[in-house]
Amino acid sequence: MVLKRPILALTLLLAAAFAQSEKPLLAGGTLLTAVYPGDFGVSYVEAQPFARALGLLYWQDQGQLILGLGARRLRYVATPVPASKTALKKLVTAEQPPALRDGDRVLIPLRATSRALGALYSGSETSLRVLLPEATLRGLSHRVEGGRDVLVLKLDRDLNAAPAGAGSWWLLGLRAEEQVREVLGLYLSRVRFEPGPYGARLVLEGAEGWPVEVAYFPSEVRFYVGPRAQAATDRRPLVVLDPGHGGDDDGVRYGNLAEKAIVLKVAREAAQRLRRMGYRVVLTRDGDENPSVYTRAQWAAKADVFISLHVAGSPAVPPGPVLYRYAGSRADVPVFVARARTLLDRGGFQPVLRRFARSSSDVAALSDAVEEAFGRIGLSARRAETPLYLLEHAPGAALLVELGSLTDANDRARLSNAAQQSAYAQVIARAVARFLGGQP
Repeated sequence: MVLKRPILALTLLLAAAFAQSEKPLLAGGTLLTAVYPGDFGVSYVEAQPFARALGLLYWQDQGQLILGLGARRLRYVATPVPASKTALKKLVTAEQPPALRDGDRVLIPLRATSRALGALYSGSETSLRVLLPEATLRGLSHRVEGGRDVLVLKLDRDLNAAPAGAGSWWLLGLRAEEQVREVLGLYLSRVRFEPGPYGARLVLEGAEGWPVEVAYFPSEVRFYVGPRAQAATDRRPLVVLDPGHGGDDDGVRYGNLAEKAIVLKVAREAAQRLRRMGYRVVLTRDGDENPSVYTRAQWAAKADVFISLHVAGSPAVPPGPVLYRYAGSRADVPVFVARARTLLDRGGFQPVLRRFARSSSDVAALSDAVEEAFGRIGLSARRAETPLYLLEHAPGAALLVELGSLTDANDRARLSNAAQQSAYAQVIARAVARFLGGQP
């Protein structure tokens, strides 16, 4: 009986630390619930339902998540809710409150997220409301470029486009009257706007049956209609290195160390090494800019080998390098674009498809090569899976490689050291060359 009282007291203390009031939240047209962790006056909301309610792109993996609105990307690292109420208060009342992991839920700070998205936030003593203002079309232009039609929509804010059937897309949140524009394109004949419940429906007449790519830029959406022009001469394997983040998105930061700068240095040197070996290499960014996830995915779709470089920043993630491969619905289905995946799953056209796509065993072979290369510099790499959008759309052998964690002192020392950054670059170059059959 003597032992039960301290345990009961601790249980009551923890319950008090996590006590939180709630308010109804109207996000767009969806009723959600906002919570106040620790009752410190800072509202939070569960991330995934909030993203769905506002029509945002959403990606979550272990300790991090990304919300997307057109060209805008908000990246959060989810911090486990601390046991101490003092520590919880310090987190939620910070100038930039972090996301919180509460069991299976990830909560994001409502006011800060709304401000970053350009959403309207209002509240009273009884309820809260967040909505994205209606978007307005400011201009439309068309051109033919690289054997494809390019339709450019100029807007007064960022928005997302979602497929709405063959040759049509929902422009979520766009206010547009019903109208028709004639287009003299290679594929397009007319463009129609139709009002709908989620915004405006854009119908691309003539695009049915042809590939359509969507790219986002600040307050702008572009539609590329038609197949890409085929490369005429160079048949060497294409290696695409994707240094994550960039521009306004630092990625993980620890003091004066920023993820975006570390991975760019490693990617640049790895690219130089591979080019000297005779490989074709492209960087998704070669400076301090932040290409959209769709632009990166377009490069991933061309690559024989695609490697996205990142650094971890959550204390919940163990130190050391991690090799992420795409987690598909079935382990034996190769990783490439949806149509090819479907055909391979049916068992036909194998010799043809293998000319354009790598199988899951090839991805495993690339992982083996990277793991072996890390071993040469004394590091042991772990393996994991992720449903990352970029890897899903990569027809070649594709990995996301986390070089280490900035929250671990040993990893941090390596990641901030120029000689060690060069060693990481050698790991990537050696592994790619071994996978493609070269001599590292």
